[in-house]
Amino acid sequence: MNRDERDFLTGFGLAATLTRRIMGQRPSYTSAEKYVEDVADLHADAADFLRRGVAVGCLSALGRK
Repeated sequence: MNRDERDFLTGFGLAATLTRRIMGQRPSYTSAEKYVEDVADLHADAADFLRRGVAVGCLSALGRK
């Protein structure tokens, strides 16, 4: 596995942890789904694979492509 693949998978794992935490302790100012979607949007155009993994992981948790 090369570094980019490892970074992507690490980001995906971070997204899983974030999503699990947000769904368990919903933010008061927005819905948990909107929060996770905003995180995905923030990282979607990133140049590094760690942040891309976070974006894909968040969208995956929401059942989106």
